[in-house]
This record gives sequence, structure tokens and C-alpha cells, in this order.
Amino acid sequence: MSEELLNTRSMLNPVAPIGIGTPEVESMVSYFCRLAMSHCISTTELHRFVDRTMQWQLSEKYDWYQVGLSGMSDTAERMANALSKLTGIGNLDSLTLLTWRDVIAQSSPKPASSRWCPQCLTEGRETGRTYFRLAWDVGTVTACSKHKIRLAHVCPDCNRTDTRHSSAFVMPGWCTSCGMFLGNDKQSPPATPAEVWIASQVGAMLASQSTLASLPERGALLGGIREIVTRLDNGKNALFARRIGLNKTTVHHWLKGGGVPTLPGLLRIASQAGLSLPKLLTGDLERWSPTTSQIHEVDSVLPNQKRRAARQRHDWDHIRAQLAVLAQSPTVVSVEETARNLNVSVRELYAYANEEACSLGRRWIEHRQQRGEQSRNAARDLIETACSEILAEGKAVNLRELIAHFPNGSANRFNGILKRLKEIQEKRNAVELQ
Repeated sequence: MSEELLNTRSMLNPVAPIGIGTPEVESMVSYFCRLAMSHCISTTELHRFVDRTMQWQLSEKYDWYQVGLSGMSDTAERMANALSKLTGIGNLDSLTLLTWRDVIAQSSPKPASSRWCPQCLTEGRETGRTYFRLAWDVGTVTACSKHKIRLAHVCPDCNRTDTRHSSAFVMPGWCTSCGMFLGNDKQSPPATPAEVWIASQVGAMLASQSTLASLPERGALLGGIREIVTRLDNGKNALFARRIGLNKTTVHHWLKGGGVPTLPGLLRIASQAGLSLPKLLTGDLERWSPTTSQIHEVDSVLPNQKRRAARQRHDWDHIRAQLAVLAQSPTVVSVEETARNLNVSVRELYAYANEEACSLGRRWIEHRQQRGEQSRNAARDLIETACSEILAEGKAVNLRELIAHFPNGSANRFNGILKRLKEIQEKRNAVELQ
């Protein structure tokens, strides 16, 4: 495909990104999923189309959802540029953290699993705008600054993790494993003031990135940190390091070696200097005064270093008895959920209560298989009914028409819908041949 064609025609739907210029800006992951939905294709098919059109020639084993499309990597930059060309929507890099990659170390913590705010999703569902926020993909953020609750990472229905978007078909806001709405969680614990402050600072950073006159530069950041050290601790790096709760070698690496601070380190500086994160990142100290600074305690949220947890002692006779009771309970639970409830690791369960853990695991697999079969049968009945209605109207059967004929809310269960449709069509063709 020639460069001229890419510049003059929109090969993909010009889907408008959500929330640019606000703390609730959409993530590139969310945009990619919504773009696939707008074409009624899977995210896998969309990625293959982008791959072929841009001539990337990626491996067949490449999974788009295992790559940080919303981060600061070269992959994020490549996808943002590609989708801008193919949709005609400019500045899609505002849906990533690319703006800050010269002033925030790429070694900054990343989320252990996909997260979301249940209340944000619920509000979005009421307005027809369910999407993933970019802030949820920032590892240091553990709370929603708007609702002051901790982000969720476990589906409230199937208790599985990493089910937000790890699938071929993704409808933002619905579990990719069981199809249930992720905003149904009513038990989200309240966030601490430190967690809310961190989320609000990152939100302010994301809101500012679309209005910056130029990209933040490392020189301006480090110059600002040097001025803060001078005005707070008379230029003594060791005193400043103690103030922010880090090793003096870390501060020395920044100021003498030109190293880039991680996001937790930058938040530590901002919290003790009383300076907003966007101003710190851009080196803007024009109106900053240490005498009027508001200090925020973030040590509990941003620990200085990883400390090995004390070895826990468990009463395995008691745990095995509890597992035996669970094996007879009408409520089926997974080994992972059982381990969380008992405050032990899955590996410990299999090591010290292998027979009971294996029994629970087999029971959970059978339960999942039964639920899957019920879901497939329900989807098959739903599709057959919709197909009959579509054909009766003289229309062609396709995914768009199917969704239009589904009852409200039924389209949320996208997993396997094309496979069910293919099975029904093959069955009808066989009957016609007979």
C-alpha cells in the first residue's frame, strides 16, 4: 500500500478517542478493542490487517494483548503511528505514555495484571461509553482518584484475573472469560489518601500531555531536581535521598550520571517537594516555594526496597480439613481462589495438600466445562433464532445483523460467537444437501 494512499484515504473507521486532555483519557489498548468492534471483527483480525498493511511481518505467535500498547515502548509508538495513518485520527500517541519516555524510566513498575475501576465502568455503561483508562495501565496507580476506591483485577463473577482484554473478541467493560460485566463488583475497598494522591498526580500528568508545547526533556527534569536539592537540603544529595526515602546512590545516579528516575522515584520527589508531578517532569519551578509546600507521606505505598516477607507457618491439618469441606460444598471454587482465601500460595497447596488440591482442581475443571457447554448451547439457540429472523427479513446473515437482533445485553457474550455461527451454517448446509 503506497504512502500516498495511506495519507489520502481512511482505511479504518475514524473512531474518535475518548477523554484526551483529561485524567480519564482512554488507553491505546481500549482504542484498539473499540476499533475492532466498529468493524465487527476480532482484535486478532484487526492486528493481522494492520500487520499486512504496514508490512511489519510479525511472527504468527505474536499476541497483541501481551504487548504494552499503552506504554512507552517502540511497539506502542509503532502502533500509535500506524493507527493514526489508517484511521486519519492524529495524535493517537496521547493514548500512550510515549510523551514521557525521556523523563520516566521504562523500568518503572508495570501492572501485574489488568485492572479497572468498577464504578467508572458502571457510569460508562449508563452513558454508553465503557472504555479502559490509560491510568489503569500505569503500574504505580492502584486506585481511582475520582471514586477513591482501589482498582479491581478479579472478575466478580468467575474470579479470574487478566480477563479484561486477553481475548480475540473484547468488549471493553465485560469479562473475556465468562462474559459478565466487570462493573458489578460492589466490594471495592476504599483507597488510602496516599493511593488517591498518587492516582491524582498521574491523572494530572496524563491530562497535560496533549497540551504540552514540546516534549519534556531529561535535561530540564534533572535541572529541576538539582534546584530542589539545593533549596531543600543545601545541595547535599545524601540528605535529599534520606528525605525522599531512597538510597543516595540512586540520587547520585540521577544527578551525576544522567540517569532517568522511575515513576515511583519521581512521585517521592513530588510528594516531599510539594510540587505537582507534571511541573516536576517539565522542570517548571517558576512558582514553586518550599516554604509553602504540602508534604504527602507515600512510604506505605511506594516502599523503599523489596523486603523478603517473613516465612509464614500454616496448620496444614486444618487446611486439609477445610479443603475436604470445600470439595463437598455446592459452591464450586477454583484452587487459585481457595489459595487466596486461605492466605497460602497455589504451589504450597499442591505441595502440602496435593490430594485435596487436585480434587478441587478436577471439580473446578468439570464445572467450567459444564458452564461452557451451557453457554455454547445458549449462544447456539440465540444465534439460530436471530438467523431465522434475519433471513425472514430478506437480509444476509453477518455479525452486525446478529448483534442487532440479539436481546439487550446478550451481545456482551462475544466469545466464540463466530464459531457458533459457522457450526449452524454447516449444519444447515448438510440438511439442504440431504
